[in-house]
Amino acid sequence: MIDRTPIIRAVNHVLRLVPLWASVALFCAAAPSMAASPTRTQLPDTSVGRLAGELIRHANADGPVRIRQWVPSVLSVSIAADDKAQFVTDLASAARDSGGLDVFDVQTDPHQPGMLEVAVKGRRNGQAALFWLTADPVHPDRLTQAMLVPMDNPFFDGWPKSSVSHAELGKQIHAVLDRLVRVSDFSGCVTVFDGGETVFDECRGPADRSFNVPVDHQTKFRIGSVGKMFTAVAIAQLVEAGKLSWNDTLAKLVPEYPDQATAKKITVWELLHHTAGLGDFMVPDYFEHSEHYVNPADYLGLIARQPKVGEPDKGLSYSNAGYVLLGRIIENVSGESYFDYIQHHVFEPAQMASSGFDSEDEIVPGLAVGYYHDDGVFSRTWKANWVQGIYKGSPAGGGYSTNADLLRFAEALHGGKLVKSTTLAKMFDGEVPAGPGAIGAGIDERLSHGRHIRGHQGGIEGTTADLDMVWETGAFVALTSNEGPSQHWLLAEQIADLLAAEGAKN
Repeated sequence: MIDRTPIIRAVNHVLRLVPLWASVALFCAAAPSMAASPTRTQLPDTSVGRLAGELIRHANADGPVRIRQWVPSVLSVSIAADDKAQFVTDLASAARDSGGLDVFDVQTDPHQPGMLEVAVKGRRNGQAALFWLTADPVHPDRLTQAMLVPMDNPFFDGWPKSSVSHAELGKQIHAVLDRLVRVSDFSGCVTVFDGGETVFDECRGPADRSFNVPVDHQTKFRIGSVGKMFTAVAIAQLVEAGKLSWNDTLAKLVPEYPDQATAKKITVWELLHHTAGLGDFMVPDYFEHSEHYVNPADYLGLIARQPKVGEPDKGLSYSNAGYVLLGRIIENVSGESYFDYIQHHVFEPAQMASSGFDSEDEIVPGLAVGYYHDDGVFSRTWKANWVQGIYKGSPAGGGYSTNADLLRFAEALHGGKLVKSTTLAKMFDGEVPAGPGAIGAGIDERLSHGRHIRGHQGGIEGTTADLDMVWETGAFVALTSNEGPSQHWLLAEQIADLLAAEGAKN
């Protein structure tokens, strides 16, 4: 059965610090019926099936130079230039790095004629990837949609479907990590806490590839959008203190925001739930001058200049910009800088001594170097993310932490040390549906085996992270990696499902 999360992630790559639930929502809306399709490996005798066959044959027979010459001839002019370039790069990587492609699953959808999904596996190391293709109904010899994205589904072959003992769970996680190292050169840590004890805590790979420094349990990792939970907790604390309300407007709390007409329509609640209709700040102007964007106030003009994507309270639109504005609200209301507030009111109460926000030119002992691929799905060539254009993390994410600290945050949040239980309950009122789950006020949740799994995922160049909390039982999972964006966060989700099943059985 094809796992579609790679497609989801590829659709959302421009969001950079994107959460799991927003990602899932996009695909569920696009192809609701495919999950029931049986597994098959024969390509259909249709326009799109024949094109898929041609793509695989060329990837298996041609070199990268020939691929780059030929592929544009089967791509429609309607495909955006950057999407076309990415597909050419990924197919060239298949020709250069995969050792040949073998099909192991094919899916079609009667509700979307002309669309085809083809799961393939590289012969060299078993790396799996997914073609997502749509034929042009007017020019059937061309594709109007063409994507090739990594998938981790084969890593979970044999994964338990129901609750298992802690010892068996540890064996399963250990085996998957070994497979991830072998197939995709994984580096990072996974920690599982359940029943008052640490069930699993292992790390793999290098923290610094130049000097071959291994990852260990003290290694700090950047955690991407996992940090949005810190911002949301800070807002909730200030609501508890009576310094603001969920329905206060951006105009009231940030009177210096340049676009006051829009600010009068946007509430704190909408910013938290990604329903404010704002665009993003991760645009060329930001990456070209990221050293100018250090504190939340530095972003205000940039955010105000970006095109709106909708009207407030009219729908979900994941927005890093909204969380930067929440950071400025925290500053104006508390009288502290955002970074000082998080340190004093989140990290210190939770005893998170190894967490923080660094600038590109700061030295943080034990902080892993981030790595990414930019030359195709099957590439084994890593690049360090020194020049990815983010000077400093923000209220939208980009800080650093350790697995131990993330679990301390989970325990403090679950135990009522950061916000009262009534306040936390309010944060999950009026959730915004997204795929199989929903987006709460900075913390997402989904149901599994009758239990609520709450948390957030983060991914950007050099970072993959996930924190999951099985709320009814107090079981927690943290995954951090200095590689990304990748599909490795799926391991944390799979573990959380088994923990939820165990809690339901008990």
